[in-house]
Amino acid sequence: ISSPVKPPLKATYPLPLSSNLHDLALLRASDVDFAALLPSSTTSAPTSNAALEDSVQRAIEFSRGSPAELKLLLTDAIEKEGARV
Repeated sequence: ISSPVKPPLKATYPLPLSSNLHDLALLRASDVDFAALLPSSTTSAPTSNAALEDSVQRAIEFSRGSPAELKLLLTDAIEKEGARV
């Protein structure tokens, strides 16, 4: 018994290109300096070098282990080992 095949729905785009281009044209024509509206980057608190180095080290360790973990996830090696035990 198979379920009836539904016809594919027409693709809907939440942000149509024509609308986006119109909005961008209006923004450009308005001569608003958007950089002046954003907070200055000098007001943000600087990150300490120790915290930055720690974050970089954790990212490096994660990226080194990721390929092996993905390989285990995408293969049935765990199930084979479990069946063997």
